[in-house]
Amino acid sequence: MKKIGWHEARLIPTTGINSQVEQERRATAALLATMTAVERFGRALTEPLEAPAGTIETFTEVPFSSGDNECLPHGVIRVSDGGTLWTALVEVSTGPRPLRSSRLEAYLDLATEHDIDALLTISNEIPPVAGQHPTTVAKEKLGAVPMLHFPWSTIVAEAVVEREECSGEDPSTAWVLGELIHYLEHPRSGALLFEITDDAPTTYLPRIDTAPERELNPVADLPAPRGPVRREIRIALREDPEPEPPGEPGWYRDQEQQENADRMRWWDGSTWTEHVYRLPAAPENEKVDN
Repeated sequence: MKKIGWHEARLIPTTGINSQVEQERRATAALLATMTAVERFGRALTEPLEAPAGTIETFTEVPFSSGDNECLPHGVIRVSDGGTLWTALVEVSTGPRPLRSSRLEAYLDLATEHDIDALLTISNEIPPVAGQHPTTVAKEKLGAVPMLHFPWSTIVAEAVVEREECSGEDPSTAWVLGELIHYLEHPRSGALLFEITDDAPTTYLPRIDTAPERELNPVADLPAPRGPVRREIRIALREDPEPEPPGEPGWYRDQEQQENADRMRWWDGSTWTEHVYRLPAAPENEKVDN
C-alpha cells in the first residue's frame, strides 16, 4: 500500500532541485534527451529552424572558445543527413527570469565564428507577435544566424500532440513523452512557471513577500562591504554575473533583484541568505574601474 509522503519514481525526477541553475540544466537535459530518443518529437522542434531531416544528436554544456573567453551554452543540437551537418546552440531560462540580450548577442557572435547554423532559445516568455523574438538584440547581430524562440508552453503542447499520436502504436515512446510532460508541468521544473509557488526552489528566484520590506542593512555578525571601489564588488556588479553559485562566502550581486544594480546579498557558502545590503553611492569625483 502506498504511504503518505512516498514519491513515485520518475524518469525525470523533480526532487533535488535547489536553484534556477539546476532547473535550467535539468530542463535542458530532459528536453534534449527526449528529442534524441523520440525522432518525431525532435524533428517537430528542429524543422522550424530549417534543419535537415536526419539523425539528431544532442549535447549539454558544450564549451566553446571565443577569443580569450570560453562560452558554455546550455545545449547543442546536431543533425546529420548524409554529408550535411547542421548545428544549433540552445539557450534556456526557467521560471519568470527573462532571457538576457547580452548572452544572446554573445551566442550569435559565437555561432558566426564557429559556423553554427542557428540559435534556439526557450523560456516562459511569450512574444507579442507570432514569429517575433521576445528579447531585443542589436540589429547588427541578426541576419547571419537565424534565432528562433519556443515558449515552454509550446514545447509541452508539442509533446502532448506527439504522445497522443503514438500512444496506440508505440506505448514505450508515449511513456517517455509522458514523463517529459509530467516533469515540465511540475512547478519545481521552472517550466510553465509564471509566478513563484511555495514548492519552487528559492535560490536565484524572486520571492513573493507580502510582508513589509526589511531595511536593507546587513546583520551585525556579517562583514559589511566597504564600498563600490572594492574589486570584489566591481566584479559582482558587472552586467553578466557568474552563472554558478559562488565558491566562497561573501557579498555578491543580488540575483533575485537584478534590476537593483547596487544591491548585494550574502552567500554563506551553500545558499543565499535573507541578508541584503544596498551599496552607498560612490562620491562624484571617485571613478570605478571596470
